[in-house]
Amino acid sequence: MALLTNRDTNEEITRFVSLLEKQDVIRTIHITLDGQQYIQRIGAPTISYELKLYVTDDGKRLLSQAEDAASLLEASVKTGIYYGRIIELSDFKRLTSGYYEVTAILSKVTEV
Repeated sequence: MALLTNRDTNEEITRFVSLLEKQDVIRTIHITLDGQQYIQRIGAPTISYELKLYVTDDGKRLLSQAEDAASLLEASVKTGIYYGRIIELSDFKRLTSGYYEVTAILSKVTEV
């Protein structure tokens, strides 16, 4: 069972959650005069979670509040439990039956 919860307020936002883990790496590429490429990786990769959510009007309000307050969110999906704070929230797309589709990007939080 999937579930997105605001851990700061203990409010359930939605049960319709799809999660994809993403990784961003900082790197520089140096090209020598003979055309060879040397790649230098800088620091550790940045991990974030891309969530596709389906919410009602209440869920829309709760997501906006969580983004505003930088609340800690818990995404519980089949593959595990993930924690993060909203760093990007797309526009809400109105669907039928009073639901909205939205994509949220969460920054990874390791200590809860």
